[in-house]
Amino acid sequence: MLPAVRTRDEVDLYLELHPCPRCGSMEAAWTATATTQESRPAYRYSGRCAECHERREFLFALPEGRTAPADAGPHPRSRFGGPQPSALLDPGEWLLVADWCGEAAEAAERQGDDAEAADLRWTAVAALEEVRKFLPEAGDAVPEAAFWSTRGRTVYQREPGRFRRRRIEVVRDFHLDHMPWSPA
Repeated sequence: MLPAVRTRDEVDLYLELHPCPRCGSMEAAWTATATTQESRPAYRYSGRCAECHERREFLFALPEGRTAPADAGPHPRSRFGGPQPSALLDPGEWLLVADWCGEAAEAAERQGDDAEAADLRWTAVAALEEVRKFLPEAGDAVPEAAFWSTRGRTVYQREPGRFRRRRIEVVRDFHLDHMPWSPA
């Protein structure tokens, strides 16, 4: 069973970051059902790959007292979860999401699609807020021990300075300053 999932948006992002192991497609029609695993509440996502029809399944733990992942919060700090760091995605994966969204936002802006650009920048800001949740309260940088995935460790090892508090805040503020408008 995977660690506890906080929100539906976090589940969706996790599923996008874990393509079909057989063909690499990210497309699948997912069915979500509440279940229990070892008397613990859980949520099962199952479906078939849209390309090769491989059966796929993920079983996520749920936080105590929850029967389903929560809806996304209205603020970037709460979109993917509450004040605690993610147990599904490490800070390197969150930074990668922020990078992808920032690049896609620039492409949307060049095409004149302000709504798409705003949504992508908002998602980049939310992902950067998730990186910030891994910062120690009095610390200046995300500790190396916070990275557990191969993808996340690779992002960290390429440029550990990107995980310094000030640098994360500068990139977040850049996205906020370049927002074509504030998404609803």
